[in-house]
Amino acid sequence: MAVHNNTHNQVLRPVNLPELFLLWNRFPSAIPYAGGTSIMRGSSYPGGTRGVFREQLELPEQILSLERIDDLRGITRTERYLEIGAMVRLGEIIALGKIVPSAFSQTLQGIAGPLVRNMASIGGNIYSKGDTIAPLCALDAVYELRNANSSRWISAIRYSALIEKNEAPLPGELITRIRIPLEEWNYSMYRKFTACEASAACETSAASETGVVSENGVLILVVQNHKNMLANINVVFAGDTLLRDKDSEFFLEGKALPLDKRDANHFRKLWESYLENVTYPRPLLRSKILNAIETGIAGLSD
Repeated sequence: MAVHNNTHNQVLRPVNLPELFLLWNRFPSAIPYAGGTSIMRGSSYPGGTRGVFREQLELPEQILSLERIDDLRGITRTERYLEIGAMVRLGEIIALGKIVPSAFSQTLQGIAGPLVRNMASIGGNIYSKGDTIAPLCALDAVYELRNANSSRWISAIRYSALIEKNEAPLPGELITRIRIPLEEWNYSMYRKFTACEASAACETSAASETGVVSENGVLILVVQNHKNMLANINVVFAGDTLLRDKDSEFFLEGKALPLDKRDANHFRKLWESYLENVTYPRPLLRSKILNAIETGIAGLSD
């Protein structure tokens, strides 16, 4: 066990999970530190400034480094699923190749550049509500959550819903593994959006400090077909909140492929109606989501 003291910050460095929870119990206000990219943006702890890299980093007073915990770095493949430790870097997952579902791989490759992907961890990206939320929810992934005394598995969809209610993770609880079912998805679509009320400068520090509101997110559409029948379809958008319309998915399941254009148009209208009844996203991003869904469904009508 190592405890590193700076002038203003304290870095705790456990070497295994029991030691991690022992230290966390001793220092309950400590913030877990994985790849560090979220902390550098100030987006993963109370008091930080979300989405902005600073010349002088805003670090929490106590940091719980996960770097030395080998139990969080494992990758396991079975016939049924791919299991990834929370500290596995995004670049490492991409390097696994074709075993990674296309929608997930495309999303990972769309996150920043290679340098950031080789620093950022999958657990940290989930914790900071990053791009991986959309494909993990669409692919029916589950997360293992552990605390000092127990562990539990929870679906990615359920976890995201609890996050929005500030009901997850519970105090002293950490995502330790991510399990992705290796089902065959015959068709998938990935779209990443960056929308601004003002200009393209919205991603810069200056724009963020002047109150420009950006609306970013990822849309994933995945489809399974069986004997020319649409057996399963999941459409998920993840941005500031998670959006998924189960009614529209139920409408298409069981339809013959290629999809009748009237059914495709009705699917879009169901999503349009769904978005009209939620406060997020704003009109520009809403329009982009609907256009992307229309394009994705059109691919099933050809």
